[in-house]
Amino acid sequence: MDQSKTPFLDALKKYIDDGISPFDVPGHHMGNAENDFKDYIGELTYTADVNAPRGLDNLNHPSGVISEAEALMADCYGADEAFFLINGTSSGILAMIMATVKAHEEIILPRNVHKSVINALIIAGAIPVFVMPSFDKNLEISNQPRIEDYERAIKRHPNAKAVFVINPTYFGANNDIKTICKIAHDNGMLCLADEAHGAHLGFTDKLPISAMQADCDLSAVSMHKTAGALTQASVLLRKGNRVSHYDVFKALMVVNTTSPSNLLIASLDSARKYMALHGKEKLNEIIDLGNYAREEINRIPGIKARGSDYFIANGEYQYDSTKLVIELESLTINGFELYNILRDEYNVQMELAEQYVILGILAIGTKKLHLDNLIHALKEISKKYYVADRSYPKYHYDTPFPKMVMRPRVAYQAPLKRVPLDDAIGLISKESIMIYPPGIPLIIPGEKFDQSIIDRIKMYKKTNATVLMDYDDLTVSTVDYDQYLANRDAVEDKFDD
Repeated sequence: MDQSKTPFLDALKKYIDDGISPFDVPGHHMGNAENDFKDYIGELTYTADVNAPRGLDNLNHPSGVISEAEALMADCYGADEAFFLINGTSSGILAMIMATVKAHEEIILPRNVHKSVINALIIAGAIPVFVMPSFDKNLEISNQPRIEDYERAIKRHPNAKAVFVINPTYFGANNDIKTICKIAHDNGMLCLADEAHGAHLGFTDKLPISAMQADCDLSAVSMHKTAGALTQASVLLRKGNRVSHYDVFKALMVVNTTSPSNLLIASLDSARKYMALHGKEKLNEIIDLGNYAREEINRIPGIKARGSDYFIANGEYQYDSTKLVIELESLTINGFELYNILRDEYNVQMELAEQYVILGILAIGTKKLHLDNLIHALKEISKKYYVADRSYPKYHYDTPFPKMVMRPRVAYQAPLKRVPLDDAIGLISKESIMIYPPGIPLIIPGEKFDQSIIDRIKMYKKTNATVLMDYDDLTVSTVDYDQYLANRDAVEDKFDD
């Protein structure tokens, strides 16, 4: 297919040039309402923010220019079909799990999944079979599960409907997803992929392969994160005939908005063209910039930039070198404090922080100037906070993740008992608690609070990390188990057929 074409963007330009007299929504009517945001961002953004029921197709039932643009997207990524998403990759993850796993059916997946996967389990009513990720006790981050752990789970749960993989993790660890996918298919299971941080994979052989190259059945891809589309613009890819168009379409009808932003759709069309025509060249340039940054950062006392050699030496299969993982070694501040200092004092915005690490995302918009500003800031911070014999306490908790004792949907719908966090030991959570970013839950509905998870939540609160939980006063939502047992049949009849 001709990847230089942008059918949706072209149609949007024509619609604007037609001099429409608008009587449809949105009510600013192509920028004819005044407000401060329009004055700041420019009138054309508002002019292009149209509904256009005639001329720009319908995202929920595409048959014109959206359909053409989706076909180009599928061709670009080596998929059989592409579905544009304007509610982020979270909506794609919800849809692909809803399309493939029903209530009481099992799905095998890593425990360090994004919160959207847990939400999908609640909606679908599926039973998670968690495979524990490897845990880097130096950086204190979760990486990839080992293939033998997937194999063991598949053998123990032969009736599972799907295997779910992350490609790559937030910090850039990649698994041998081609082998995992083959094992899943050989055992009659689907292979689903979360590629929220992998939209750039598959365009250069200097990076790990994409889910479509590995023959995964479905993959949710954040075009906005690393491929240049606007925020929330993503795509759901389908390959092969193990999952039907109808099942995906039906699930998307549940999660999609009926008022999609044509700005986001146009950005998907344009980002795909750029990646198809220039992605390889640009990504190779970004990889070189990342190598340059790591070399410079590793000369700074008290700070280490970890790359492919480090992750592979620690047992990971491959590494996505567009992730800039910066470890604190001998500073008198922690990762959360470094994250804040970089933004507040040097106007450098990192992606996220953990106790001893900060993460930067290198993508097609990264410039050498940006990296030089970061390197300069880290040098200045090192001068202020470096202490040669500084040693950090290590938070090696008994278990990285708690034990699941109840299906997520059942726990979510069960009666509520709100208790102080310190009194929650042994109780079953009704909520997902996480720091954000990255949005990987520390505990999910159906898992049991233990001392380790309570200590971790309190540690994150103490460091002023952004902790997402139901309440701000260190109380938590747990299952009122006595009430649940007393009303179990009624609860399950009502919510859990």
